[in-house]
Amino acid sequence: MNIDLGDIVFSLTATVKGLHASRLRWHVGAPYDTLPEDRHPRGRVASHTGRADVLMDLMADKQVPLSIQWTDELGNPVATPADAAVVYSVDDPAIIALTDNGDGTGVAAAVGVLGTATVHADVTGGGLALTGDLQINVVVGLAERVNIVAGEPTEVTPDV
Repeated sequence: MNIDLGDIVFSLTATVKGLHASRLRWHVGAPYDTLPEDRHPRGRVASHTGRADVLMDLMADKQVPLSIQWTDELGNPVATPADAAVVYSVDDPAIIALTDNGDGTGVAAAVGVLGTATVHADVTGGGLALTGDLQINVVVGLAERVNIVAGEPTEVTPDV
């Protein structure tokens, strides 16, 4: 319960002794190269607001595998419930192309546009319904090409 007292908010929370909240922790695998055909928007679009549980930078020509790891409130890994189910979505498919493999894993691929997108997971299992958000900041990749930039043309021989 929150009571607004003007400059401060008085907050009162009740907890059940011995009952620990479950946590969802993202496991971000090593990024790997994408092919041009991987860089097109696909997947379900859903808008999610709130804070991200994990933030990561991803180069504009990379993709990263996604999976879910169940933990206790202190971050210790626990067994995944037998009935666990995961549904991934992304709030901006123009930045991240998301593939939900349907088995609790997925792939987030940068489509080449710089910006920020949030991958969201709705997770159920063991009588719990949890959510998690991974904010991906798509950043420039490594230099691989050069462009020759021509300046303003000027006269070789001045007109008299």
